[in-house]
Amino acid sequence: MDDTARLGLTAKAKAIEQFMELEASEKEWIFPLLNRGVQSCLEILELIAEKPLTFDQIADEMDMNKNTITQKLNALIDGGYSGLTLSESTAFSWTGRHRKLARHNKKELVEQFAGLLESDG
Repeated sequence: MDDTARLGLTAKAKAIEQFMELEASEKEWIFPLLNRGVQSCLEILELIAEKPLTFDQIADEMDMNKNTITQKLNALIDGGYSGLTLSESTAFSWTGRHRKLARHNKKELVEQFAGLLESDG
């Protein structure tokens, strides 16, 4: 992962954390609108949400390089993503409580995620 992609994910970490708190129905319609870099981070977070996995297990499951996995997760932590625990060999993510968004908040959320669509990461 290059520095531009890493910095992009770091900048988007809080928005990614907010996305993880959405209900499944809200995630479903927003996910396809996000760029591939953000999508892969979300897929990694979903994968490690149920139980801690080693970086090798995550890499095998995601068909990605182990170093890329580590770099993506560290970029999220550097950006302030608080729902993530890394050890030397494992990663675990927990999601916040699922909450309903008020209708006016949905518009604001869509605008935030539109910014993610416009940038690479």
